[in-house]
Amino acid sequence: MGAIGEPGPAAGGIGTQVLSKFWRYATVRSIAAYGRCDWVAQTEDRPFTSRSAKLISWITLSDMPGWAAAAVIVVMFPASWAAAFYLGGGTVVAPHWFYLPVFLAGLRFGPVGALLAGIVSTFVAGPLLPADSATGAPQAMSDWVSRGIFFILIGQFVTQLFGAVRRNSAQVAQAEALAESEQRFRALVQGATDMIVVVDPEDVLQYESPAVQRILGWKPGQRLGLRGDDFVHPDDREAASVARASALANPGDSRTVELRQLDHAGGWHWVESTATNMVDETTVHGIVINNRVVDERKVLEQELIQRASHDDLTGLANRGLLRGRLEAALVRPDRDICRPALLFIDVDDFKTVNDGLGHDAGDRLLIEVAARLRSCVRAQDLVARLGGDEFAVLVEEGPDPSIAATEIAARFLDALAQSFDVSGHETHVSVSIGLAVHHNATPDADMLLRQADLAMYHAKASGKAQYAVFSESMHEIVRHRLDIEAGLWTALQDREIRVLYQPIVALATHKIEAVEALVRWQHPTRGLLSPAEFLDVAELTGLIVPLGQYVLEEACAQVQRWRVHLDPEIKVSVNLSATQLRVPGIVEDVRKALHRAGVGADALILEVTEAALIDDVAGVAATLESLRSLGVSIAIDDFGTGYSSLSHLKRFPIDVIKIDKSFVDGVCQGAEEATLARAVLALGEEFQLQVVAEGIESEDQDAELRWLGCSHGQGFLFARPMGAGDIDELLATDGIAAPAEARLPSSVAGTTEYAV
Repeated sequence: MGAIGEPGPAAGGIGTQVLSKFWRYATVRSIAAYGRCDWVAQTEDRPFTSRSAKLISWITLSDMPGWAAAAVIVVMFPASWAAAFYLGGGTVVAPHWFYLPVFLAGLRFGPVGALLAGIVSTFVAGPLLPADSATGAPQAMSDWVSRGIFFILIGQFVTQLFGAVRRNSAQVAQAEALAESEQRFRALVQGATDMIVVVDPEDVLQYESPAVQRILGWKPGQRLGLRGDDFVHPDDREAASVARASALANPGDSRTVELRQLDHAGGWHWVESTATNMVDETTVHGIVINNRVVDERKVLEQELIQRASHDDLTGLANRGLLRGRLEAALVRPDRDICRPALLFIDVDDFKTVNDGLGHDAGDRLLIEVAARLRSCVRAQDLVARLGGDEFAVLVEEGPDPSIAATEIAARFLDALAQSFDVSGHETHVSVSIGLAVHHNATPDADMLLRQADLAMYHAKASGKAQYAVFSESMHEIVRHRLDIEAGLWTALQDREIRVLYQPIVALATHKIEAVEALVRWQHPTRGLLSPAEFLDVAELTGLIVPLGQYVLEEACAQVQRWRVHLDPEIKVSVNLSATQLRVPGIVEDVRKALHRAGVGADALILEVTEAALIDDVAGVAATLESLRSLGVSIAIDDFGTGYSSLSHLKRFPIDVIKIDKSFVDGVCQGAEEATLARAVLALGEEFQLQVVAEGIESEDQDAELRWLGCSHGQGFLFARPMGAGDIDELLATDGIAAPAEARLPSSVAGTTEYAV
């Protein structure tokens, strides 16, 4: 009998001999390689590839389900018997074929499978093999058992051998996958748009991806060995340290922080850094930080924050930011010692700029005003635009914010006293300022804002261009103003506004040549109110425009009736406020009023005060020229009470000057006052203007003015303001307003006011 595991010497057939030689060669090589546990690596001097691993998996039935593999092995038993019979020359003398099911069972199901298959092979192949291949004598029981033991042992050996092969193949496949994964990761890192760095637990740079050069300008590896914090903005180092410490305390977790990193040129870039703790990874041993530049996003965020908290036009803080800072100031622990102060600022007569020069010019003016306000405050003070032409300043730092606030208010008034150049127009504006200081009685921001607002209205009502400090008495004043404002709206709608007329006479004859239209309010509960009680409120609220238009139309209609029925030469004088004068459509409004009344433009005199001429000289001059081109006359009221009167006479198209009552009062009191009146009369004569003296109350004043050469006058000496019916009576007689007629007209009983 031959050696264990090889066919006998007379195993018939060429196939049996070939298999016997292959088996001997494979067995020897396998045993030698198995002893070194690297048979796969030594065979043909090349390692298994993934394709080899797939082939081994197919041969060993590893990809099959257990039941399918068992079925294949069962089929192999009769197949092995048939192969042994036919390849053995008609006798079953080659046991090699019975190794196949044993090997497959061992490879697929392990040692237990090899054992069971070896036992089955012993019972299937053992009895069939003859003891003597020449005579065909049956083998002894001992030979049958020994052959069965050999089946089992060789099955166990092959199982162990191919187990090692399979493990080695899996390791090779895993190594190939790892190499492929590393290659893919390297390609991703090398081509990533984000900058990837690795630092050790002490923040020393260990690795940098090539993106560091494209993003920050540093060459890859240039910073290795240096601390990462050295390239982080000083203000962001604490946040970076916290994120790194958090990552170290939580292996595998990531922490993200936004910070600024230094580039090679010395600039700073906003970077979103995500730190991942991979210190325990054998191939990393550090913290992996993925950096993504977010400069554009930060710019957008800053812009959105700016828009949310700042005014688009001026760049100042808006109402929301002011309110937040004010609320924070009111809850500070030291607010009782360092009490915050608030200034509420409103541009006087800003509507006239918008109406006269347009909203674009108004916006440019607001920008300039904002710049001057900002230049007057301290670095720690907050300047805000509340909306429209309203501004505010919060003062909360320093030993006494209330003192600082008053100093700032004074600086505001001085800074804004200088003229503005708006679209080529020299413009003057002033501001009214209200100042409120926190007290225990002002617990919240709303109340402090309201108090500063009340103080501002008090400053505006007191003459504008000044500041006022809040006091409790202002509540009553403001409430009264609000009542007047609400009542004026109703008065215009319910026609409670009345127009009275005061005669203007030729001093030589006392004949009525014109009348001045004067507005009154027939209040339902308070009686007839003089202009002093409501005109300021009308100016502040803009109601002066519809109010003035109403008076203009009433006066035009009335003078036409007088011209048709009583005196064809009589004229009417109507006052235009500074606000009306800057309304873009004022020329057209006057033309329409004349047209609707059917009266000639020569019947109308428009009076403006010197104060109305000061701002926007070029614009006002152009408006007056346009009005005069309609055919109306232009008069300066209260002449001499302003400044640069002589320059006004040169620059504006003036027909009439009216001497203020303060000059008339002094003509009989001394040489100096008479000299002033004489100077005004001389100016009128020099410029060929008609001169009207206002407020004549005595015959001595009348006589003195006539002696000085004044041609016209008005005042209580001749007539008080009266209704149109009383003027009818005067014109129906001889049209003479003599001192005898200076009695109080029946139509205005209850008032002692005259022209305002």
